[in-house]
Amino acid sequence: MTTCHADLADTLRSPVTKPDDLDPLEQFFQRPEVSAFYAHAQEPGQDNPSLVFCAELLPALHPNRASALALMCGSLVEDDADPAILFPTLQTLLRVWLHTLRPYCAQEVEEDDEEVEEADRQVWIDAQGKMAALPQDKRWEIEALQEAVDVLVLPMMTMLMRDQGNHQGFVSDQELMALLHPMATNNDSLPFEQLHYLWMAAQVSYEHELVVVLPTSKTGFVADAHAINNTFHAFTLLQIMIGEHAQALGVKREIAQREPDMDGDTADFQWLQIGAYANGELVNAMLWAWGEAALRHNMSKHGKRVLIALETDEGTKRNWSGFNGIIHAAQQPAMTFRRYLTPEEVTSYLT
Repeated sequence: MTTCHADLADTLRSPVTKPDDLDPLEQFFQRPEVSAFYAHAQEPGQDNPSLVFCAELLPALHPNRASALALMCGSLVEDDADPAILFPTLQTLLRVWLHTLRPYCAQEVEEDDEEVEEADRQVWIDAQGKMAALPQDKRWEIEALQEAVDVLVLPMMTMLMRDQGNHQGFVSDQELMALLHPMATNNDSLPFEQLHYLWMAAQVSYEHELVVVLPTSKTGFVADAHAINNTFHAFTLLQIMIGEHAQALGVKREIAQREPDMDGDTADFQWLQIGAYANGELVNAMLWAWGEAALRHNMSKHGKRVLIALETDEGTKRNWSGFNGIIHAAQQPAMTFRRYLTPEEVTSYLT
């Protein structure tokens, strides 16, 4: 441990027992020990060792200081430090913090709303009651933790969108996902400003062998889907790809011109799940590939994620907007053509 590491640990481990002990971000970064640590971490070869040190230190700190230090570490990752070193620690902290705050979080329910389930109404009442029962001299601790969560989101997004291993570990954390969804999207009693970005990031998918089958022409292809927001986003990028390969794929209908990041789009095909076909026949035309769902949640066959792009005489009316933009500068969504399916492969997917 270097001197600046030891000094940082000593000063940040000092007790936080009252609101005056909390560090506003600007004040935190102005601490001499913090400035010295950051300067040392920016020296050649010191960024990754500094992240290793922080991985050990952060769990021992008050959330107010842990989130601020994590934010500084995010800056090191933006400057090319390894995004995988610290992320598991931040993921664990987020899970613990959200678990602590969960009892105070609920979606608002109007008293005279007769369509609301009684269980949902009780959750709202319970959350309000727990917050009201907090002594005034303890409420600041919950509010400080709430703020720490929002600060922690920023470095987590930086690391999450730069490393697919981080993303896989994140979306595989079922306990965290179960906390994240309601607290980020249906939470009026203790709302967060930034947490929804992590839920959006959790919907991003990576499919290195996404199979697309076109039953009308008995053709298809394999694509590499990188950092795709959801299935609507995939439709837009795949329709661009189909347009570029329309002749080889035997597509007869006109494919509209579109841009990858266009705000709104319309389906040129009837996009279905692979289960819509059996024995080479369409058996369930309503088994749609739902656009709002994560791409990875579509059905698989032969170990590959598969989408059906069905040409129909009457066309389709599906349209969408707001799904194609990036949620973080490091996301870099892309759909890359890999190869055409053989006739035998097409048959095997439709059978």
